[in-house]
Amino acid sequence: MIREPILVLAFMLAVVAFTRWLEQRYEPVKKISSAVVCTLLGITLANVGVIEHTGPVHQSVFTFAIPYAIVLVIMGTNLRELASAGRPLLIAYLAACFGSLVGGVVAGATMAGWVGPETWKLSGAFSAAFAGGGMNFAAVGQGLEIDTSTFAAAALADNLSTVPYLLLQVWLAGMLATMFLRRTRLGGAAAWEGEGAWEADVDEVGAEADEDAMRRRWTDADINITDMAILGALPLVALWLARIVNVRYPMVPDVLCLTTIALIVAQLPWVRKLRGAEMLSYFALHIFFIVLGAASELGMVFEAGLPIFGFMIAIIAVHVVIAYGVGWLARIDLPTVSIASQAAIGGPGSALAIGMAMKWHRLVAPAVIVGIFGYALGNYLGFACARIVLALVG
Repeated sequence: MIREPILVLAFMLAVVAFTRWLEQRYEPVKKISSAVVCTLLGITLANVGVIEHTGPVHQSVFTFAIPYAIVLVIMGTNLRELASAGRPLLIAYLAACFGSLVGGVVAGATMAGWVGPETWKLSGAFSAAFAGGGMNFAAVGQGLEIDTSTFAAAALADNLSTVPYLLLQVWLAGMLATMFLRRTRLGGAAAWEGEGAWEADVDEVGAEADEDAMRRRWTDADINITDMAILGALPLVALWLARIVNVRYPMVPDVLCLTTIALIVAQLPWVRKLRGAEMLSYFALHIFFIVLGAASELGMVFEAGLPIFGFMIAIIAVHVVIAYGVGWLARIDLPTVSIASQAAIGGPGSALAIGMAMKWHRLVAPAVIVGIFGYALGNYLGFACARIVLALVG
């Protein structure tokens, strides 16, 4: 077993490199993402005795990796870009986030007896994840101090939800097409965007190149020493400020302080010129998922697994009803509703994936924009949901 902290960290970095190699080489790994593979490898390696379940490196990662990832990814959120997403997509996305919040509250209030005492915390973590993505799950789950094995099982469920939900979206796009087209045509001028999305009358070569560049934004970057130094320092300053606020106002979670500080800093023009924030945040998230997986004992993960998977499915079911229902009532075209829902459930990366798969090229860039915004919004929704469920179930 590898116990020396320096070797443990070196080994984890090698695992990240290995999973990235797998994602670039094998299409199935690309679909579930290298981050998910890091979780699975973390669970496997710790339970077969290659690395420890916990240790100094693990504690350091829990303390710094998620705060770093939160600040860096939110620093890529320019609130002014939301206007370019368009009103229909913004409405659809906010409806999807609201559906995740309601789903968390409903599932938490009705399934607490089955899931257990951590239900209210899981409600918040899943609601946060289904408004932005896996990073929100990790941030809110850590902030609410979910039990380690429950956290690992729930994180695995969240990570494995993205691809099945994407396939469900494709099926729903076929099943609901006629109903939505009829509704949007009744909307007159508002329907042009939806019909245009179905036709995909754009230069596909150029659109696919833009989509590929957007994907590389999270995995490749042209970064210099100045940018790296500033990006390395800003999260530390934000973490320090958040802890000062938390000391004075202990009822305010560190994660929400970090989110707010990062949102404010992100609006500064010179910060938006920094390159590499998304890539570094994605890298930190890989390390965190290895540690998260390693912290779990496999028997306890399987024991907690079935109730948690059922709980997650219930939240997603409510999300689908509200997201698609509001979209239909508001006469928003089906591609816009679908890609907004995918951005909420799986984050901007999965919105990119469904946009490419369904050839909804003109919706991809706006969906990624609102998905990035969801990294900030999801943290607020997650803690709100957790508190509501706690008040309901006691």
